[in-house]
Amino acid sequence: MAITPLFTSAELDTHIAAYKQALIDVASGQIVKLTTGGSDRQLTLADLPEIRATLEFYQKEKAKTAGISGPQFLPARPRR
Repeated sequence: MAITPLFTSAELDTHIAAYKQALIDVASGQIVKLTTGGSDRQLTLADLPEIRATLEFYQKEKAKTAGISGPQFLPARPRR
């Protein structure tokens, strides 16, 4: 049984764009009001680590929807 993705690709693009802009604005010292999931939040400089973590999460979800997995390793034995 396949698991359906939590977000569509378009939703992920919207969230990533919003958090990228928030990262830029907060890093320049502004207070950003962000509405996601029906709740309003004000992000400040203290929220930068959370913004970065959220961006990483959305990027990983985007990779999952695109069918891209993590690093691929092929075990091999060296020739003698």
